[in-house]
Amino acid sequence: MTQGELAAGRFTKQYVSQIERGEVIPSDELLDWLAERLAVERVLLETGVGSAELEQIQGALSEGQALLDSHRYEEALAVFAPLRQSLAPGAPRQVHREALRGATWALIRLGRITEAAEALVEERREAEGARGSLDERAEIAYLTAVCCYSLSEIPAAHAEFAKALDLLDASPEPNDRLRLDIHQWRSRCYRRQRDWEAAREDVEHALELSTATDDVRRSAEVHLQASLIAETQGRWVLARRHAETSRDAFEVVGDAAAAARALNNVAGLNYLLGRHELAIEQLRTAFAAFVELDLQAEAGYILTSLAEIHQELGDSDEAAEAARRALELLEGRIDHVQQIGTAQLTLARAYLEQGNMADAELMLAAVDESYARANSVGHVASSWMTRGELELQRENPAVAARLYREAALALQPLDPGRDL
Repeated sequence: MTQGELAAGRFTKQYVSQIERGEVIPSDELLDWLAERLAVERVLLETGVGSAELEQIQGALSEGQALLDSHRYEEALAVFAPLRQSLAPGAPRQVHREALRGATWALIRLGRITEAAEALVEERREAEGARGSLDERAEIAYLTAVCCYSLSEIPAAHAEFAKALDLLDASPEPNDRLRLDIHQWRSRCYRRQRDWEAAREDVEHALELSTATDDVRRSAEVHLQASLIAETQGRWVLARRHAETSRDAFEVVGDAAAAARALNNVAGLNYLLGRHELAIEQLRTAFAAFVELDLQAEAGYILTSLAEIHQELGDSDEAAEAARRALELLEGRIDHVQQIGTAQLTLARAYLEQGNMADAELMLAAVDESYARANSVGHVASSWMTRGELELQRENPAVAARLYREAALALQPLDPGRDL
């Protein structure tokens, strides 16, 4: 059909050309008329996507989300990435948003953080135009903050979380689920900085929102964070209760990997409460679950916990073996650099107990590098304490005392009025 034939004497072919080039936006009445003339759905003219194709896209999005929830991240990315690239520019924004969210989380979980952050830069540029809503821009800021946190760029993460909350405050539509996610993730930043009070406030906000949203999975995630906060306060029974609630909720939604992650926390708290054999049994159960699911980084976490327990129980050989295996599983995961540092520190301590000071010093150098990248004062202080033990073995008590003093100062509670 030529432009003239399409116009059918109602308007000029030049006007048709202007519509095609996007210089003129047809009225609703004209869109209906054009759709009838072309024998297509009006939605196809408006978005470039017909209802049948949109139904297929929604099916693909549901499939990708199911793969994400099952921790099959490579497969999820294989669904979301081509879908994002193939969507017509005029496709509904919600479709673009769901595809972006899925692809971003798949990349984050695979440890491809920089790639995820770069994609978000492009999406932010588009969302800040006339088409993007405040809610959409808030979600992009939130996802960017998660990337910053995963790269240990804590000040940048705080700035993005604050931006996301400001955008949600200005949005006419409430989004309690996104607000819950922001508070839950920001609490991790505060924990990394040892600002326990701010972390507790964020977790309490998230717990309130999880009750309001009635979202079992999100509730499970928040209870896990609440457990970690209670543990830092020495409230081990409360921390275990939160961790067990998290584990049970993850089991309800059928998420075996997340349930095993919560079980790791339960085991650590049982150890602190003196139930050593139960703790080791639970850690081995969690490790078996991660191996079965082929989640290497998560399995590395469990081995790190086992290494720390063997260290505490005085079995340096078992501790060293578990720590070495953990480092093999965590190798190259920049998003788990804090856990890598913990495994390295446990291995350094094992070397010290074995009288191997040369290897202990080499491993402590690696620990310092990992913890510096993690931007965690508390963990750096742990490294200094171990260095103090090394200097004592070398009969350098003055150097050891200085290191212990620096560690003690670093571990003092955060004073908001103190110049850092």
